[in-house]
Amino acid sequence: MKNINQKIQELLNLFKSKKFTDAEVLTRETIAMYPNNTFLYNFLGLILSELKRNDEAINIYKKGIKIDKNFSLFYNNLGIIYQSRKEYKKAIIFYNKAAKLDKKLPEPHNNLGNIYRILNNEKKAISFFKQAINIKPSFFPSHFNLGVLYKNIGKFEKAKFHLNESTKINPHLYTAHRNLSEMTKYTKDNHHLNFLIKIYNGNTNNTINKKEIAFALGKAFEDMNIYDKAFKYYSVGNNLQRKTLEFSIEEEKKEFNLIKEKFNKKFMTSNKIVGSKKDTPIFILGMPRSGTTLVEQIISSHPDVFGGDELDIMPSLIKKHLRNEKNELELSKIDTKNIKYIKKIANEYLKELKNISKKRRVTDKLTVNFKWVGLIKLLFPNSKIIHCKRHSRDICLSIFKNYFVNSDLKYAYDLREISNYYNLYDDLMNHWKDVLPQFIYEIEYEKMIKNNEAEIKKLIKTLNLKWNSKCLEFYKSARTVKTISDTQIRSKIYKSSIDSWKNFHPYMSDFFEDLPD
Repeated sequence: MKNINQKIQELLNLFKSKKFTDAEVLTRETIAMYPNNTFLYNFLGLILSELKRNDEAINIYKKGIKIDKNFSLFYNNLGIIYQSRKEYKKAIIFYNKAAKLDKKLPEPHNNLGNIYRILNNEKKAISFFKQAINIKPSFFPSHFNLGVLYKNIGKFEKAKFHLNESTKINPHLYTAHRNLSEMTKYTKDNHHLNFLIKIYNGNTNNTINKKEIAFALGKAFEDMNIYDKAFKYYSVGNNLQRKTLEFSIEEEKKEFNLIKEKFNKKFMTSNKIVGSKKDTPIFILGMPRSGTTLVEQIISSHPDVFGGDELDIMPSLIKKHLRNEKNELELSKIDTKNIKYIKKIANEYLKELKNISKKRRVTDKLTVNFKWVGLIKLLFPNSKIIHCKRHSRDICLSIFKNYFVNSDLKYAYDLREISNYYNLYDDLMNHWKDVLPQFIYEIEYEKMIKNNEAEIKKLIKTLNLKWNSKCLEFYKSARTVKTISDTQIRSKIYKSSIDSWKNFHPYMSDFFEDLPD
């Protein structure tokens, strides 16, 4: 008969092999033999979480607390579940309890840092990450998180320090290397470049790691104007990422057509607007890499505006109200005769927005909101929609060159799919301009770059905001930017990004031909 230590080792092996169902069975059998073992209860909770059975996991952790109310990991793991559900107040309570019970445990402090980062309280987030590091200087997750946060707020030297610390402790933390690459201007003798090449060539089995390094190397060789090698590495990174995703452009076409059919000219012109009269939301939309982050940075530099970044409020409401269990759109529910229903959705959006900021105006920079311009018009007829335009080839190339962390941009890793999706977007925006010609303010990236003061002043006037010179000094803003443009918007406007597609034309000519001029 196996002793408890042998049982635990067997459980750990099953967990490591991701055999969670087998691990659950064996853990429950072992608990029957050792009913007061806190490790086993905690382990079972972790397994149930992996199996997406969080309600059961919560009950298991609470049973464990009855056995030992001072076992800190129970509280920490309860916090993780509530955080995943966006029940941040509950999560904070449990993390704080875990931190008080075990002052040598860095994880609760790190988790608190992550929550306060989500809640846009950077000061508290930094404090908790530092506390975790003070408890355990070798705790690389907090070095990494602190590095990324400093990067997001434009403190690049501090960002580099902590990201480098995280890689010293864990050299295989490849996402840290990719973040470092975004803050580095590479030359042939750059030490980090040589390291990237070394680990790329030595890491052929781990797809996740290799794709991160490939994107970093693509950026490095582009910095050195070696475009053939840059294209090679970008292609490797994209191919590896694409293999991990399920995506159908045909399904996207169906959804785009449904949207156009529902929000046609007759529907939009023959019905009264019935949503909220508030003008709080400013929607900044378009394709990724079209200048949306720059525009938001400019607008949010105004003292009366809060930059909300890429909010998931609209997709969440659409999923809740307008999608069935198969994730299919059910737009028939949108009927302007049902005023209460339209106002209900609008008020739910505003409630979420109020949790983000109490300022009178708040930006929502989720680019994919371009799909929902018709719905936005019904919900918020007095809101402002800013459509960011940029040359199609520059947009698509920039998408191809970037690795989008935690993103739903599943089309972004195949050249043909990028161009096909762009054309769907372009067609839909033309539809919106036809049915809602006065509702959309269009700003062209190239015009903004070439004549920024005049374009910025027009933009601010369009939003019915009093002019403020801080909008011209947007690069000085210390607000957190969580998109891949976080390094770029800390500089004055530069022109080198215009027509950058020409550098890659020899390797992408067929792809570019599918795009509108």
